[in-house]
Amino acid sequence: MGKIIRSEEKNLDKKRRRMIELAKIADAISKVLKHNFLGFYIMGSFVMGDWEPQMSDIDFIVVTRKPLNKEESIQIGKLHHVLSVSEVGKKLDGAYTYLQQPQQKRFKEKTGSVENHEFIADSPCHLSADNILCLLQYGKCVLGTPIKELSLSVSDKELTEAVREMLTEDANEIDEKQDFQTLYDVLIDMLRCIYTLEAKKLPTKPRAIEHCRMLLGRDLYKNIKARQNGNAKEFAIEKSRLKLIATYGLSIKDEHTPQ
Repeated sequence: MGKIIRSEEKNLDKKRRRMIELAKIADAISKVLKHNFLGFYIMGSFVMGDWEPQMSDIDFIVVTRKPLNKEESIQIGKLHHVLSVSEVGKKLDGAYTYLQQPQQKRFKEKTGSVENHEFIADSPCHLSADNILCLLQYGKCVLGTPIKELSLSVSDKELTEAVREMLTEDANEIDEKQDFQTLYDVLIDMLRCIYTLEAKKLPTKPRAIEHCRMLLGRDLYKNIKARQNGNAKEFAIEKSRLKLIATYGLSIKDEHTPQ
């Protein structure tokens, strides 16, 4: 128990240091974008309580008043190139979106994104209704307009459609992937999708695991909990169990799903 507490305290200390660095990054971005900058926001595991310093990315969204122009994209690209050598900068994973895009769910439009610490000016939009809900439910404004003033919303129908699409993508990856970490990530993602479909809100990783305890079975649940408590040892993840979990998730019906 003492070892777990010390590990949690160490992670909290790392998060505090990274928040200081994130504030500096947000300030640098705002100086590049000037009046076009609305806010820099953090979401995902970093603010949901299940962030792992060695493995987790830092998910972010930069919201602007209008789409980035060519010169802004060039300067933002240069900034992320510089940031890529820093401990925090190389963990950034996220999107640059103008306010009307998430407000009006224009997720088919291209947008700026940061993947593998590189800025891509015209990237397919990776945002969806679940990302917006995550921002609303757990997000933290590092700099700029408070989240509640962005006038964002997500309906149950929009959330259900987005999560079912994610679950379908996860199910399709099961046969394609072989390495432990990818299969583990697919498993956890499916558990979160199942919780969201049944509860209509986004869970933290521990909450999703507890919610799906019976679905996981005793041995798999026990191994996941051990890993959550700091035991990095890999364990067997049977694809047949993953397919069963995916099938269960895709079978969940609600009033927006055709019978």
